[in-house]
Amino acid sequence: MSNVLLKIVFTFVLIGSGLAWGGVEEARDAVIKVVDAFRTDIVADKKILVNDPVLLEKRVNDILVDVVDFDDFSKKVMGKYYRRATPEQRSRFANVTKDTLLKTYGASLLELDADRINVLPLGPQGRGKETKVDVDFEMESGGLLNISFYMEQAKAGNWLLSNIVINNINFGLTFRKQFAVMMEQNRNDIEMAISAWRESLAKKA
Repeated sequence: MSNVLLKIVFTFVLIGSGLAWGGVEEARDAVIKVVDAFRTDIVADKKILVNDPVLLEKRVNDILVDVVDFDDFSKKVMGKYYRRATPEQRSRFANVTKDTLLKTYGASLLELDADRINVLPLGPQGRGKETKVDVDFEMESGGLLNISFYMEQAKAGNWLLSNIVINNINFGLTFRKQFAVMMEQNRNDIEMAISAWRESLAKKA
């Protein structure tokens, strides 16, 4: 291969690498936007929101609506049982999951220290479609939460949260295992399992 051809190939490799890295940086930018919204819309108004759970839930939903596809998240939680569920059951399961998670984790956001939320630089990435963005959250009590946001680019070009790992606990995997257990405990009856799922999440909330 001639030196000229080698230079051309090398140039295209560099361009391709730059485009790929720029793409994952957009995933980090999406997380930064969410974190900044947590800081300004939730943590900064904690004195108001602690006494107004309805407003708190609305604000959390407003922040996450553009980055979380709850229907897709619920589909992953249901796993192999998703195809067996009716459209109505899928919708109800997604709504129960969304409403409970917003209440549960919205309240936990009030415990964060607004001045100690740090989106870390991107580290080495895996070979899949997901981009991992790590964020350190310090609690007012002094505890530390490391949250890994796994972002995946949608067909429209925007970045959506596909999974979350908090202090090494994989919530997507954990929820999927929990629902599978509920299916087994309820004789593989999806309707009964969804009811059990609602009760379980309600206790966590």
